[in-house]
Amino acid sequence: MAYEVVPLENFSKEFESTTELSSVSIGGQVVHVSDEFFAEAYQLLLVEPPVSLAKQYGPNGELYSGWETRRHNPTYDWCTIKLGTTGVITGFDIDTTHFDGNEAPEASVDASYEFPNEETTWKGILPKVPLGPSRRHLYKIPATGQVTYVRLRIYPDGGIARFRVYGHVMPVFPSNPIEPFDLAHIFTGGKIVATSDDHFGSSSNLLLPGRGKDMGDGWETKRSYEKDHQDWVTIKLGAPGYLSTAIIDTIHFKGNFPESCDIRGIHSQDIAPDVNSNDWKTILSPVKLDPHRMHFFQLSRTCEQYTHVKVSIYPDGGIKRIRIIGTLATKYEADVMEITQANGEYQTTPIIVEEGWEIIED
Repeated sequence: MAYEVVPLENFSKEFESTTELSSVSIGGQVVHVSDEFFAEAYQLLLVEPPVSLAKQYGPNGELYSGWETRRHNPTYDWCTIKLGTTGVITGFDIDTTHFDGNEAPEASVDASYEFPNEETTWKGILPKVPLGPSRRHLYKIPATGQVTYVRLRIYPDGGIARFRVYGHVMPVFPSNPIEPFDLAHIFTGGKIVATSDDHFGSSSNLLLPGRGKDMGDGWETKRSYEKDHQDWVTIKLGAPGYLSTAIIDTIHFKGNFPESCDIRGIHSQDIAPDVNSNDWKTILSPVKLDPHRMHFFQLSRTCEQYTHVKVSIYPDGGIKRIRIIGTLATKYEADVMEITQANGEYQTTPIIVEEGWEIIED
């Protein structure tokens, strides 16, 4: 099994274009665990970084933000995780922050597409690697096949604060080519490829499922006092499509919502088209926004195909979710997904579809 240790300072370079497939924010969950005597395994998948709980004690001992097992295991402990969506895995962040003297000394990762049981044949995708105290360990691996479940093994026991699995979503499209759906959603392959500002909240939150729980899981920019200021985000759609409706949700943003917004579209072969290009076409003229509500807007140029949209907000503020409703462009090859490799080449992988849906054939 090949792998590469990634220095922490190279995190953005190596993982910026990926999705955290294991995150609880997209439905990642722990389904089996060998032991969680000192700290529960669900904390491995939390969005927020681990915090210190030093000198705080519960019935079983000192508290930790993470997963911690009993001592003296003769073999290993394990935790099985269902990813938020089927994907292709390219790397991991195994974080032992605040575990110092009780961190797991070593770890490995296995993968499976089927729901695991006693007869499951796991495929190793990260061999046993050494871990140190209170630090993040980043590993990059060759792109796997389609994966829905991973098993984290620690040798022989100990604690892990966070476990993040990075990769690419295997998009799911409707079987009916004229059925409208959200082309920007993370599960259909939508991706944030550029943004003006992520000061208070990450723009990647805009494409998550649901409406979230508070302002912390939306996109919020810093205040600007410049005249005619605007912030913006560029979304690469999961597939080229004809766009009909935009949904802009400002739930939880009550005193810091944008005054207005507009939307432009482009058809481009670039991952992140130039935001100042003259090829962008207005598909929603500037419209007023209100606090703490879901806005529905009909888009113009509905007979033209787009691969990206740029949503601009004026002058600044926060948005919780953006949905771009449309239909697949005619003849789009929905049976493959392109995954950019580090060397700039591409490989194709069949997509996985949910029950009741099928792959669209040309």
